[in-house]
Formats: sequence, structure tokens, C-alpha cells
Amino acid sequence: MKSIASGLIFSLCLLIMIISCTPTTVNNPAVNSGPFTVTVNNGYGSATYNTGDTVHIWSRECSNSETFTQWTGDTSVFAGKNEWHTWFIMPAHNVNVTALFQSVNYAMKYEKIRGRDILKNVYYNLSPNNKGIVYLFHGAGGSASYWVDNYEPVAMIKDLIANGFGVIATEAEEVSLQTGGSTPRWNTTTLDSNTNADFANLIAITDTFCNRGLTNHSLPRYTIGQSNGGSASIAVSSYFGFKAGVAYCAAGGAAGSALSATNTPIFFCLEQLDNNSLMGQAGDANAIANSGTLKSKGICSAYFTNIPSPLYPERFARNNVISVALSQQIFAEIKANNLLDSKNHFPGYYTRLTTAIKANPQGFPVTAALNSAQQNVVYEQLNCVTTAHQFFSDHDINTIKFLNNPCSF
Repeated sequence: MKSIASGLIFSLCLLIMIISCTPTTVNNPAVNSGPFTVTVNNGYGSATYNTGDTVHIWSRECSNSETFTQWTGDTSVFAGKNEWHTWFIMPAHNVNVTALFQSVNYAMKYEKIRGRDILKNVYYNLSPNNKGIVYLFHGAGGSASYWVDNYEPVAMIKDLIANGFGVIATEAEEVSLQTGGSTPRWNTTTLDSNTNADFANLIAITDTFCNRGLTNHSLPRYTIGQSNGGSASIAVSSYFGFKAGVAYCAAGGAAGSALSATNTPIFFCLEQLDNNSLMGQAGDANAIANSGTLKSKGICSAYFTNIPSPLYPERFARNNVISVALSQQIFAEIKANNLLDSKNHFPGYYTRLTTAIKANPQGFPVTAALNSAQQNVVYEQLNCVTTAHQFFSDHDINTIKFLNNPCSF
């Protein structure tokens, strides 16, 4: 009898152990796939997502006198990408973030300043209190005004000024002389300030500002350039021994021997679907390889690749020539004409929109009626979300971080 009772007790204990060890999905957060909520204050992207989804968020548009500074809140999910536009993998919990901004006195002055041989178009914002000077280089076929006529470059200038940098933008000698065929560009291969007019012009323009007391030769200097200007950034910063150079949409090969001989830290900012015939994804791969080569030689370097992002309804209002309401109307037309996928990505490039409008203008009454300045804003922002060959402001904060401390990456 005693043995039977003992057996029953043993069986009961075994059953309890089995039940207690049996896995269950009830109230087990490890397998809870959501949905969870993303709340974006002072910005866009609030929605519900499942764990593992890629989430894009954006700060609201800035006025001319302010710039984005950072996100606060649940920012640990960003993995260091604390930019006005950032993305992250949705965790198994709600995320609540708030965009912060600061005032900035953005006012670029313009005048013609004598270079080595001729007067040069120059835009600048300088103060004796600047902690450093950043020279800005346009792409092939561009001009000095590129940096003040387009929103994405202007956003970079505002961020530089807000962080204490002075800026100088001029143009390639071929642009001033209207030589070099249909795409005049910077001379990036003649590494000699006596024979290279572009290099000599930078010296002359800087000397002018130093003589005026707006800056001095002891300040740290840096370069940022787009495309051919990215190669110029590498060539100039390397030749003059500047503190750092940044190349957007450029691999560095067009900088001649500068890249192979440089001791200057170089930052490569790339577009994942770059559609330039001289760059493209092969150029991205070369840039990444060049960054690795520099690091293998003990020279600080890093790279960043901008990935395609969804189009959100207020995107075009980043430039205030388009209001939020108008941006929403443009977005609605693009979506109604099936130019966006299920996640609001715009497959292809902005020419899909121009082709669609030409084929069916009645389907785009708002977009077709935009003036030229507004049309350019739409095309610029579509280039950004599709990661076409263009300057983008999605990585301004890390670019400035690199200027301040190139070896922190």
C-alpha cells in the first residue's frame, strides 16, 4: 500500500514538472511579433510595425532659420544613426522619439573675388570665431551657386554653420571660363598649386578673406564635394594637408595620385543605387575598397551608404517653396498613378514621374502645374529617396562628426 502511494506521489510530481516545463506562447514577450507603435513627435513616420520591420522616420521640415539637431527618447534603436532621416529595425516594444531643432543664422554672402587670373564667383559665411573652414566643391557641369540654389546642399551649409564652421564655395576654373565642353569640371589630377588654377584660386580667395580679418591661416581646414567635386575634395585636402576631406558620390579614382599618396582622413558618402555612368554600384564598391586601403595604412577613413527610403506625403515641403498641403497633393497624385510600391518606395528614378506626366497630364493636374522651382524640388527629393547620383543631407551629422574627429569611426 505504501509503495502504491509512493508511486502515485512520484507520478504526480513528474506530471507537475512536465507541465511547468512545457513552453507556452501566452504572455511570452520573446515571441511577441507585435504590432508595436512608433510615435514620432515633431516629425513623420508614426505607425504600427511588427518586430523585424525596417522603419524610416523623418523630422519635420525646417524653416530657413533653424536646423535639426537630434532625436531624443528611445534612440538606442538607431544604432548611431541620429540624423533628421534615420531608420532602424523594429524591436519588440513601442518606440517614442522627438526631433529637436536649433536656430541658425544662415546667410550666405556673394561677391566676385579675384582668383589667380580672373574674378571668381564666391559664396561664403565666415566669422573670426569659426573653429574651422570648409571648402565646398560642386559636381561636373555645376557652379558655385549649386550650394545655395538646392535644398540638400543648403541643409549641409546650415548644419556646418550651426556647428561653428565657416564655409566657402567657389567654382571650377573651367566653369568660369566656360571651357571643358558640356561638363566643365575641377582639375583633380594636377597636384600643383602653381600650374593648377583651381588650387591657386583657393589660395587667392583664402588670402583675401584672411586680409579682411574674416579668417586666418591657422584655422583647421576641410573639404566637402559632390561627384567630380568629391574627387576635388580628396585632391585638395590631400595636397594642402587639410584636417579631413569628404567625398559624396565619388570613389576617389578621379583624384589622380592624391588618394594613393594622401595622409588626410577621407570620408566617402555613397548612394546605394547611384545612377551615374562613371560611378554606379561599381564606383560604390571602389570607394569602400579605397576606404579600407586607407585604414590599412593607418589613415582614418570611413564610408556611409544611403539606402532607398519610402516617400512620405510631406517630403517635398522640406524646401519651403512647396507648402505641406501642396506636398501632400503631389504625393497623392504620384500614389494614385501607381508610381509607388506597397511600402511607398518610388522604384526607378525621377524620370519615371516626368514620363508619366507627359503620357497622362490629366492624371497629374497639381504636379503638372508646378513652376520650375517647385518642379526642381520634386526631382531633387525623388533623387534622394531613390538614392540617385546627387548630394543628400541624410548623413550631415555623421559627416560633421567626421570633420570634428576623423578617427572616431
